[in-house]
Amino acid sequence: MFSARQPATVGSLAAVLAESPPNAPQNPSVRVGKMASDADTAPVGEYTWMCRTELDRERLVTTVRGVGKARALMFLVLAGVVIGSAAETGWWPFVALIGAAVASIYLYRNLDKRGRPEYWAAAGWLTTQLPLGVGIAITGGPRSPALSWLAIAVVSLVARFNRAAIRAGMAFLYVILIVDTFGVDGLWTLQHPANVLITGGLLFSVWVFAEALLRSDLEHRDHDTVTGLPNQAKFVDHLHLALTRRERRGGTISVLAVDLDGFGLVNESLGPSAGDELLRHAGARIARAAVPAELVARRSADEFLILLTDLRDSSAAALRQSWLSAERAPQETAHSVQAALSEPIRVDKQEIYLGACVGIAVLAEGEEAADHPKTVEQLLSGAQLALSSARSAGPGSVTLYDSSQPSSGRRLSLITRLRKAIDRGELFLNYQPTVDLHTGEIKGVEALARWDDEELGLVPPSEFIVVAEETGLIEPLGAWVMDEVARQAREWDQGGLDFEIAFNLSPRQLWQPELLSQMRTSLAAAGVPFERFVVEITESSALRDFESTVALLRDMTAEGFRLAIDDFGVELSSLSRLLEIPAHVLKIDQAFIFALSTAPDAAVMVEMIIQLAEKLGMRPHAEGVETEEQRRFLLENGCQYGQGYLFSKPVPASEIRDLYLRSLVSRMVPLPGAGVLDLPVASGPDSIVIPTDLRVTGR
Repeated sequence: MFSARQPATVGSLAAVLAESPPNAPQNPSVRVGKMASDADTAPVGEYTWMCRTELDRERLVTTVRGVGKARALMFLVLAGVVIGSAAETGWWPFVALIGAAVASIYLYRNLDKRGRPEYWAAAGWLTTQLPLGVGIAITGGPRSPALSWLAIAVVSLVARFNRAAIRAGMAFLYVILIVDTFGVDGLWTLQHPANVLITGGLLFSVWVFAEALLRSDLEHRDHDTVTGLPNQAKFVDHLHLALTRRERRGGTISVLAVDLDGFGLVNESLGPSAGDELLRHAGARIARAAVPAELVARRSADEFLILLTDLRDSSAAALRQSWLSAERAPQETAHSVQAALSEPIRVDKQEIYLGACVGIAVLAEGEEAADHPKTVEQLLSGAQLALSSARSAGPGSVTLYDSSQPSSGRRLSLITRLRKAIDRGELFLNYQPTVDLHTGEIKGVEALARWDDEELGLVPPSEFIVVAEETGLIEPLGAWVMDEVARQAREWDQGGLDFEIAFNLSPRQLWQPELLSQMRTSLAAAGVPFERFVVEITESSALRDFESTVALLRDMTAEGFRLAIDDFGVELSSLSRLLEIPAHVLKIDQAFIFALSTAPDAAVMVEMIIQLAEKLGMRPHAEGVETEEQRRFLLENGCQYGQGYLFSKPVPASEIRDLYLRSLVSRMVPLPGAGVLDLPVASGPDSIVIPTDLRVTGR
């Protein structure tokens, strides 16, 4: 069950965007409340001035755990100082240091299980400063070279506590400074005030700048620049914290994935600036409508995430509605979000109507979640899988992830394992040669991602690429492909292999604002001209947000990259838009090539595409060439280049050199009865047997 205990957060979203558009009618079914503050600062109850929110408390505990080794190192250094000074000061400072170390270990131990962890952490911090003060005192007080070490304590203070606690801690540090200077040697301090003034000023400066830099850095890293909402990284952090709280209290956690219906059309029609404004308004609507949410975040493009928690604490218990089931609570929130988005949004003096599909994943009461990283992956993947099902069901659908369905389990496992495979570099690239259909010489290769999972086996690209697109994993996957292509291009270039290397960009990658910069950085490492790289996009990729995409493609070609339109003909081709795309290669989809032997009209279509490419100054390129008859037809109609199992299946990079050299030799082998030449591997004992399930899937 879920309780409406805490409003959703919109981060640094401008207040004006949190309001409804002027003159917009209000839907009474939408639970809308003005956002009082961030989830970071929204009070939950039973907290103190040192930790006013659940997030403050969890961050404090996490930080204390993270600096354990640094504390141990500090005690070792101070122990060395005390032992070295024992001849002059005696052994009482060493006894004091050991006592402080034992006390801090006790105070910090099992901090997450204590009732008021902030007080224990504060006592531990104070205890660790005492040996520092002792060390300064015994090494000269105001003349100690370690006097400036107090600045280290300021950084740990700022990173750990809230502002009120930081002020109290700074007062304590100034007390230590006064005791170590005026208390140890007051007369010398009065005669030489510069030391204490400089140190005091240093403490204040470090305090001000550390706090400003840390807070600014956290805000920059944790929030989306377009909507002001938290980003996915912060959402994941919150989800981890929620799981930690659930361990102590029990309860239910839900993740909702929201996808905007109709955003792509608006973005394409009105341009990216209007699209960004629409996203800001939509994000504000979602955040205000998701009243029970602990956090609302923007995931990517037009997708948002909502975190719902119903944990058994006293403040939530007072608000809990007993009739609201674990599944009904997120569904109610989903419908509220949909109702809020159904009201018109004014952008560029136009009223825009949006809808939303929602996918929901629930971690129910009593369900095992000991492995937090795995649980986070399962919740995010489950919500994404449910969202995919909702999209398939149609606009406005809400789908709850059902792990009992075999297909769902397979897909969820696929998402989770793919994410880990990308992080661990477990995917690999195979390369399919592009050949001159007349001579058989290899003119280039196309990089194709492959994944052989130890549990799932060899996963077809048609399965994992779709999942990567839907979940956003295509972005890190695409970045890895470019890095790997660059590495391999450099290796081949050093080995004397001079040919084009093609790789694919997905529609989601074209949305990345830093795509071109990423391409420059990754591919420049190859040390070969950009003209040797062919960037392949599909028709549908180019037609989404057409003006922005064309501008990006022109920038790419201006840098020297060559551009190919992949799978041409399978979509409803927009010939007028084709005129504006600065493409060099037009790739005829393999479905047309396969149909040459079965559908008489296919030959007409292929002839038209070849002629179209030639008239537009592009190079026609056939995919999926599997028979000699197909090759002859293509040559007779002016298509000089192609790829397919007639020449080679996709192979590891290690086999390309041998294939390339054999293709050069093959130019001297005549094809009987014809004026063209053939590859030795296409006939005789070395011929390739094309598996039935691969004949139509050249990828």
